[in-house]
Amino acid sequence: MSDEEITIQHSKPKKKRSVFKRVLLVLLALVLVLVTVAIFAYSRYLHPTGEIEPGLFVVRNDRNGTPMVNFFIIRTGEKYVAFDTGSDNAQTLNALQRLGISANDVIAVFLTHSDWDHIGSLNLFDNATIYTGVTEFQYARRGRGLPNLPDFELPNIPHRIMSDGEKIDLYGISIQCIYTPGHTSDSVSFLVDDKYLFVGDLFVNLNLAYYNAQLQRLSQEKVLGLDNVEYVFTGHFGLFRGFWFFRWWY
Repeated sequence: MSDEEITIQHSKPKKKRSVFKRVLLVLLALVLVLVTVAIFAYSRYLHPTGEIEPGLFVVRNDRNGTPMVNFFIIRTGEKYVAFDTGSDNAQTLNALQRLGISANDVIAVFLTHSDWDHIGSLNLFDNATIYTGVTEFQYARRGRGLPNLPDFELPNIPHRIMSDGEKIDLYGISIQCIYTPGHTSDSVSFLVDDKYLFVGDLFVNLNLAYYNAQLQRLSQEKVLGLDNVEYVFTGHFGLFRGFWFFRWWY
């Protein structure tokens, strides 16, 4: 057998391996696209207003017919605790009526941050104590110049500031404040009974970290280190069982 024939025989396996790698990369890219599409559909269409499980509710506000934002409510005895408030008063009131919840029975609102789409309906909850991060209301944002969005008037609302790691007991549930800045200067997350984590916009794309993208990445890593979290509740991607998706994605 000549040297030329030997060279040709040795080159064939290498060529096959190269083709296999390319096919594998294409398949991985396709899986990534399918997962992204699934998450997009999951977040936009599978979280309408309703009861997630007994005593745990989700409310969805839309904009021009397009799903916009979720916020969440927990029943505590005969009262309720809200995590953010949505953006549209009429939609929020209609949703509460459908759920059989009176805004007057919401005794606490925990705000993950002060963007208008998360606190636009805050004025509906007159009987609630408001809980925020330390300077969050100082940086409440208007509509960011987006089309068809009303300006949000900067709030002047009495509220209680929670420190990082502070935990309070409220009507039979335990709520811990975890500072997760990045999207805004004092974005916070709230851990309820060590198993429900409300994160607001912590897991939006880092390009949407209006305050500091690097800081937001550190905040993401901070909460991903938590143990025993059963559900993660987000403002714009619905809810997830545990951290499996976020740990894989980030």
